[in-house]
Amino acid sequence: MPDLTEQQANDLALAAEAAAVLPSQRAVIPTLCRMASVDPATGRKANTALLLDLLRGEEGKLRAAFEVAGRVLAGDTRPDGQVVTVGNAAHDPMMMLAHDVIQLSMRGEPEQAWAQVRQHPPARQAAVLSVLTSFLNYHFAGLDPLVLAATE
Repeated sequence: MPDLTEQQANDLALAAEAAAVLPSQRAVIPTLCRMASVDPATGRKANTALLLDLLRGEEGKLRAAFEVAGRVLAGDTRPDGQVVTVGNAAHDPMMMLAHDVIQLSMRGEPEQAWAQVRQHPPARQAAVLSVLTSFLNYHFAGLDPLVLAATE
């Protein structure tokens, strides 16, 4: 996955701004956008620091990050409404939880999504948010998950 171009990063920021309906959600947009704008492999160190800040901070900010990411990604589904599964991690529990967050966001149930995420320890919460930011990177870099899945 690539670093996002300036235009792609701006598109991401606009989508995140549109998805944030509460002031607490707007506060996490810069962090979420920074995480999703860099290649997850080359930006791992910086993203880990940002994830740790979210995990060590107040729970409301972490929840807001999940809610904004879920809302932005809610439109990134197949025509039948299912979240696109990519690669050999498709049945990984953290991938499945990330899919649940998106599905519940599509149905307008962010509190249910947070209730599921909250049941997991912080390391798993960080892993799921990392999956969601990778999905954001895919989406705004213009990478089609269906094409990627077909080539794997």
